[in-house]
Amino acid sequence: MEGLFLYLAVIGGIALVGIAGGLAIRSKIRKFSMDAFGTKSIAEGLKDQKKKLSETPRSLRSVTGIYKPQLLSDFPEFDYELYKQKANAVLRGYFNALSTGSTATLPEECSLTLKNHILEIIENLETNGQKQYFVEPVLHDTQLTRYSKSGGTVTVIFSISVGVYDYVEDRDGKVVFGDKDCKKQTAYDVGLVYVQDADVMGVYNEALGLTCPSCGAPIKNLGQKFCEYCGTGVVEVNTRVWKFDSVKEQTNRKTIY
Repeated sequence: MEGLFLYLAVIGGIALVGIAGGLAIRSKIRKFSMDAFGTKSIAEGLKDQKKKLSETPRSLRSVTGIYKPQLLSDFPEFDYELYKQKANAVLRGYFNALSTGSTATLPEECSLTLKNHILEIIENLETNGQKQYFVEPVLHDTQLTRYSKSGGTVTVIFSISVGVYDYVEDRDGKVVFGDKDCKKQTAYDVGLVYVQDADVMGVYNEALGLTCPSCGAPIKNLGQKFCEYCGTGVVEVNTRVWKFDSVKEQTNRKTIY
């Protein structure tokens, strides 16, 4: 009988220790949750945190003041505000093209390279029986974050902070990537390059020829500044134009294609 009482006492003691330990752990969890999220429930705190993140615009590097003067010094005719607005239009067009499966509404300043890239994404999604949606995009801020020259290539990068519902559905309408109920705050880089205009090049290559305004000798090379026969200065023909050729999200998001 004494053995039974001893056994029950041991079991009771273990139970009390377990209860006390459990209470201590719950107390620590509540304290952690209060310190981290301001609420006793971690689950509730994480939910509130997710909501706050979905409403807080992504911040951008503030380097426009560095690159803009360089760009305008090299290209005084460059209309910065106009191309900033065009970059926003390109990003909206990008979202619309992927959501509708068509590049028909992309701005005319988009290059063939960008259009083909978007069509490739659409094709890959269709192959996997998926469709991507960008719903209610809100563009918060646009900054010039890079200006570079390498050889004959000039590149301008506009970074755009955006909030958007971004998700992918399968054939059955099931969300397989992203969240259709929570807005995503992210940023995209929209690339603008200074390239040869193929249409202009074609016109001059097929023309009878340009001639010197002084002696009438043929001007053999586009961009030639002086007549090689009489030395008279000639007006350089500009065959280069600005084209948007890339759109890329600034995150290390998982590739879904």
